[in-house]
Amino acid sequence: MSGARRSSGGGRRSGHDDAQFRRAVDELKASVLLSGVVGRAIKLTKAGREWKGCCPFHQEKTPSFYVNDAQGFAHCFGCGWNGDVIRFVMEQIGCAFREAYTRLANADLPKWTPQERSKAVAEDNLARLAKEADASKFWQAGRAAAGTPAETYLRARGITIALPDCLRFAEIPSWRNKETGEWGRNRPALVCGAVDGTGAVVGIQRIFFPNDDPARGKADCKLSLGTIKGSALRLEPAAETIVMCEGPEDGLSVMQEGPGLPVWVPFGTSMMPAVQLPPIVRKVVIAGQNNTPGRIAANKAAVALADRGLLPSFAWPNDQFDDWNDQLRGAAR
Repeated sequence: MSGARRSSGGGRRSGHDDAQFRRAVDELKASVLLSGVVGRAIKLTKAGREWKGCCPFHQEKTPSFYVNDAQGFAHCFGCGWNGDVIRFVMEQIGCAFREAYTRLANADLPKWTPQERSKAVAEDNLARLAKEADASKFWQAGRAAAGTPAETYLRARGITIALPDCLRFAEIPSWRNKETGEWGRNRPALVCGAVDGTGAVVGIQRIFFPNDDPARGKADCKLSLGTIKGSALRLEPAAETIVMCEGPEDGLSVMQEGPGLPVWVPFGTSMMPAVQLPPIVRKVVIAGQNNTPGRIAANKAAVALADRGLLPSFAWPNDQFDDWNDQLRGAAR
């Protein structure tokens, strides 16, 4: 009996120590400026309320690695890396979690007070809500895609199925003056609604056409607005198994020729792990891009989805095609 009590007491002390360590980790993350840590590894420049630089985890010439101090995370839109300050140190120098924590705890790093952090978080939330309001405004200004240049564009991409309500057409601007807040001229665009876990449209992706001509079936540029991370273009309602594709054209192509499963588009493979999913979803088929970067990104997404308790699997276009819309149109490499 006395041995059992000693064992129980030891367990309580261990649990107490673990709780203390978790609190210390949370306090460290809240006090250390992530940009100060990342800035020691790569050159960062200011980008609105964030910082950007060339990703330290893959070779690139154009900066696609963004650091958000208020939210305490960094994300690379090139390779899909995403993480907080401890994960950054772990992977940047190659060490375990506790060693990364110890290095950060003992280093002389730029820090901010809880008041400074709270102010930054509040400002970041206000900026996010303003962008979501702009996205909602443009979404509401759109109309059903049928019979519009948006449909012309998609038909030119070989898509023949009826277009869902989450796709619209609108005459909207492709840029905004950051200093004055003035929007540019309106241009015809396919507008894709990004839905969050509550079912609300919190962001959009605008697909514009070269010379405003949709009949060529080419995209001039694709620009997001509002909250994209965590949301998705839901081409069909959720089920136990869903398919995720990188872009709208691929998603519609899979919907047209695929296995009859619901298709969702999170606007990038690296965004797949963050999508807010209803409890009914248990399995995710990643319909990936059939090239080396695409396969690497898909595998990283699968690992992250598995960490969430989901069951990921893969589907790829035939060998001669880079993506699902290429396969639909017979546009081999």
